[in-house]
Amino acid sequence: MKMTILFTLILSIFAVSACQTASTEKASNVPASAAQNEIKQISVEQAKDAIGAKDTQFIDVRTTGEYAGGHAPKAANFPLDALNKDLAKLDKDQPVYVICQTGKRSQKGAEILQKAGFKSIYNINGGTSAWESAGFPTEK
Repeated sequence: MKMTILFTLILSIFAVSACQTASTEKASNVPASAAQNEIKQISVEQAKDAIGAKDTQFIDVRTTGEYAGGHAPKAANFPLDALNKDLAKLDKDQPVYVICQTGKRSQKGAEILQKAGFKSIYNINGGTSAWESAGFPTEK
């Protein structure tokens, strides 16, 4: 009986260590490019600090009507439904900040940019609604 328990314990230890080794190996085999173009989730406060930074792109993926109603300063309008065909107007090597009304369409836009090979992508959580609620300026 004691031998059976000891044998089961030893097998369990080997099984656990084998699983840990396999998961560690998987993580280390992830290509660097996958981590490099990860979509980062940021707050409107972080986005506001980045607007004035040199060589950043700030895009609003709302419709042209929504955009005309008021948008964050320096945000260029790239409606989500036309984003794929407008990708050539953006620089893949410069950071891109993506905003919409609430953060859902901008996440979809960020995923389009990610698939297209953009390197630094930031989705602005809460979107223009959070931007305005924070008291940040908008322009028309």
